[in-house]
Amino acid sequence: MKNSRYYEHSFNDKKKNREKEWKREHDAGGFKCSHCKRWVIINPYMGTANRNHCPQCLWSKHVDQQKGDREADCHGGMRPIGLTFKHEGQFKQGELMLVHECATCLKISINRIARDDTNEGILQVFASSKSDRQLRAALKNAGIVLLNNQDKKEVDAQLFGISGRL
Repeated sequence: MKNSRYYEHSFNDKKKNREKEWKREHDAGGFKCSHCKRWVIINPYMGTANRNHCPQCLWSKHVDQQKGDREADCHGGMRPIGLTFKHEGQFKQGELMLVHECATCLKISINRIARDDTNEGILQVFASSKSDRQLRAALKNAGIVLLNNQDKKEVDAQLFGISGRL
């Protein structure tokens, strides 16, 4: 019984320290990427006020239990595993979204692409997205469909404009 109190206390201390670090970084106008260690600027004028992924490596951090709540205990790194479209109605395709998988607990989530995310990085994620049977099942359960080569024209159109790459 004594040990469980120690672990609970230790867990609460770690959570408080993470919250303090998060607040300190956000008060400074950004955060340090947990994957590539670059400083990531948060800028409300660029639509990145709620960002939790790096514009360079596109890795995220598992901070949400439910979308936007910042209550996850995991805080594992979330690797970009593919792209999907935000579904905006039965047959309408919406904006490009990054699909992330937590390297610690395997939770899958989607994130909006920000204006300053590198197109090259987004295309790398698109080109390397492959899913094994277990991942496909998890994606299906989450209602997420990874984009494939048939979607390349639309990906280029959203990244580079109607005419695609120059």
